[in-house]
Amino acid sequence: MRFTTAVRLSVLIALLAVPADALAAGAVRTSSVTGRLVVPGGGPRTMRLQCPSNTVALNGAVTRRGSGVVVRRSTPGSDPDSWSFRVAASGSGSRTVNAVLRCVRLEIPVRLGVARLHVRTRIRHIVPVPAGATATVELACGSAWSGTGYGFAADGPGNVRLASVMPTGHGWRFTLENTGAAGARAGVSARCLRTRVTTSRGSTLDFRVASRAATNTVGPGADRSFSRSCGDGFSLATGSSVDPADSIELALSSPLGGSRGHWTFDNASAGDQVQSFLACLSRASRFH
Repeated sequence: MRFTTAVRLSVLIALLAVPADALAAGAVRTSSVTGRLVVPGGGPRTMRLQCPSNTVALNGAVTRRGSGVVVRRSTPGSDPDSWSFRVAASGSGSRTVNAVLRCVRLEIPVRLGVARLHVRTRIRHIVPVPAGATATVELACGSAWSGTGYGFAADGPGNVRLASVMPTGHGWRFTLENTGAAGARAGVSARCLRTRVTTSRGSTLDFRVASRAATNTVGPGADRSFSRSCGDGFSLATGSSVDPADSIELALSSPLGGSRGHWTFDNASAGDQVQSFLACLSRASRFH
């Protein structure tokens, strides 16, 4: 039996002595936390990244992994400010993995009082995927929430991969592909941010999260990677979609720098086309 659960969390934003004119460019403050782990043999290892104080985690992603590293899990933490990665080493290749956590906080002038940042995680713990087949799951955050990131958890060292991860209006849609000869299971999750923040003195701010879609042509060698930009926005999460019937598959994608996203594909042939999705957060929102 399959269950979807929701975990709701919040962070209290304390009074800050911020002059009103200091918020002319907006009250949204974004940051990133990075980590690096060398994975020894003999079993999986976990890396946990945590956002700074008064900050919530919006998305976590592996940015680089050695040829000998398998990412078994990338999931939001049970608290509002962390993300966990479960990785294992196989073969004799490089055993290094790098990851990034995207975070946000607010700067609130004393005259506006205090407020809470609310995040929630929607989780489908078990998604059965028959051998050689696909399964599609949609996780909706709710109309008052924005989908800012997603997680994936493989059931052991199975053959389930993400053929498609697409942002919806308020969540994410996943297509899981089982390339193995036996049935397998996986789990998916969506990190959600409550769009409107209201202070104790009645002022409001609306987070603005938008998704930018594109069709990209890839190929073998150097052509298997590309990047795109949010412009003035802060890149949160990267999605993509490939034809499950084709040999091409996503190798790695993640937010990059302050505003970009980066994608790399394996088994690409010349002229292959993929869809890419970049979730972006505006940093220009103000309290009203």
